[in-house]
Amino acid sequence: MGFISELKRRNVFRVGITYVITAWLVLQVADVVLGNIAAPEWVFKAILMVTGLAAPVVLLFAWAFEMTPEGLKREKDVDRSASVTHVTGRKLDRTIIIVLVLAVAYFAVDKFYLGERNPGQATVTSRSASSVGDSSVSALPGITSIAVLPFVNMSSDKEQDYFSDGISEELLNLLAKIPAFRVAGRTSSFAFKGKNDDLRTIGESLGVSTILEGSVRKGANRVRITAQLVKVDDGFHLWSETYDRELTDVLAVQDEIAGAVVKELKVTLLGEDQAPTHGPDSLTGNPEAYNAYLKGLFFWNQLGPDNHARAAEHFEQAVALIPDSALAWSMLSLADSNYASQSSDGGPQALARAREAAAMALKLDDTVPEAYLAAATLETLYDWDWAAAESAVRRALALRPGDVTARKMLAGLRTNAGKFQEAREILVAAQQQDPLDLGIASSIGNAFFYAGDYSAAEQVYQKLLAKDPTRAFTRAGLGWILMRQGRLQESLEYFETEPVRFVRFSGVAMLQNKLGNQAAAEAARQEIWDLYGEAASYQQAQVYAEWGQSDEAVNWLERAYAVRDPGLPQMKVEPTFDFIREHPGFIALLKKMNLAD
Repeated sequence: MGFISELKRRNVFRVGITYVITAWLVLQVADVVLGNIAAPEWVFKAILMVTGLAAPVVLLFAWAFEMTPEGLKREKDVDRSASVTHVTGRKLDRTIIIVLVLAVAYFAVDKFYLGERNPGQATVTSRSASSVGDSSVSALPGITSIAVLPFVNMSSDKEQDYFSDGISEELLNLLAKIPAFRVAGRTSSFAFKGKNDDLRTIGESLGVSTILEGSVRKGANRVRITAQLVKVDDGFHLWSETYDRELTDVLAVQDEIAGAVVKELKVTLLGEDQAPTHGPDSLTGNPEAYNAYLKGLFFWNQLGPDNHARAAEHFEQAVALIPDSALAWSMLSLADSNYASQSSDGGPQALARAREAAAMALKLDDTVPEAYLAAATLETLYDWDWAAAESAVRRALALRPGDVTARKMLAGLRTNAGKFQEAREILVAAQQQDPLDLGIASSIGNAFFYAGDYSAAEQVYQKLLAKDPTRAFTRAGLGWILMRQGRLQESLEYFETEPVRFVRFSGVAMLQNKLGNQAAAEAARQEIWDLYGEAASYQQAQVYAEWGQSDEAVNWLERAYAVRDPGLPQMKVEPTFDFIREHPGFIALLKKMNLAD
């Protein structure tokens, strides 16, 4: 009898077929079960290895042994005339059929039922007001999601935090340029700075599947950067590397890290030429200039005019050292624009510098997203060219699709134009990307407020207050909402505890008047003038409008127009001005502001 015939007689082929089908089915079920219980990846790998190694053992066993009516015996000890392999073969045939039916059934359920319930592409839908500001979101299926945590400062000088923060932010911006990535926003990622939270907890909070973390040790002229890419579900390290470089090579290291992350995540949507690049900016050619730039970023990310003034000082140092850095000029423009919009003095000078810096940035390099954000800020706050502002924002998004700041700016333009639903849809998408950014949540609350949905707006702002009781504009936001609902005493209490003074005193002036305390109302209005003068013309107009003095309100709006008050873009949707909407002066001003329907 030939060898092949003997294999058939001993049912080795049948055993092999049964084993392969059964092993495949076991692996499929194990993959689903282990994934749902978040088991470490090595468990599945171990099962796969065992099934692979067991295959030749099973075949050898089928060759060497036979199942007889008396039990398992070695094949050589069984009389050929008494062999029952033909009976065993029929049993194995029935087993093969049963296992095949189970495998086909599993395949059908997986493809046609589970596949429909878990599509590869996510559909973004608006969330209710009650969920706005929640810190836990779900990762979107079908999209590679990543968070860049603040790199740890390992230098002996703890004041070098600005440098490690800057490295992290630059890496975040590089990855955000890739359309196939959903990159968690800076505010959410940096919320975990200095904390030792479990990576799985962080991943669940940010709704990401991978995390890039690392450390920075900066010396006199050298820097050591360690980076590692970690899978959230099992803590498995996909990649890690350490770079020892001169400070002048920091930019190249950032590109290397970002490129390695792209490679390790195996994003098949990207070609080799689509790897993230920083561009030709020469900023890091000078360590002193790059140091000044990172210090500027550190203060830029803090709230308040004083911090933005300090940011502008550092950005000025950077452009003085490297005058052909479009990135540094862009950030100088943004810092000066924000300072001009919030300060009680020095606004005109800062605004003039902001215009010059934005123009210089675009002239030097029109591929830098920050340059378009700087231009859009000027167009929105001071020039009121809404089409140009939106064009600039969309250009920034084209260059860096994952830019949360650009999304917030676009939503602000939609809100000021009265397109509240569009604004909320943009903001909800931004919040999926940056769930811990309270600024996005407050913008959603404002969109509800301006649309007249005061109940939804109150839900948002109550959550904001619970998350951060000291946050600027939150108490005033609640004050505005409650005022519109007629809850005057509650509203006054919130305004009286608002940390931003021009908002606090304008709210107090309105409410004291409504409560019949005219002397207190006038004292609060005078306080605004004493503190801010013409710079708070918009707030003076709000006060007089609420007092019912329409001519005086329009007069102050004209003064606000003359000083380019950054509050004016909201006048079309501001409920305070409902009383004067039919006033000829108000209508004329809307036309001059390009806000008329």
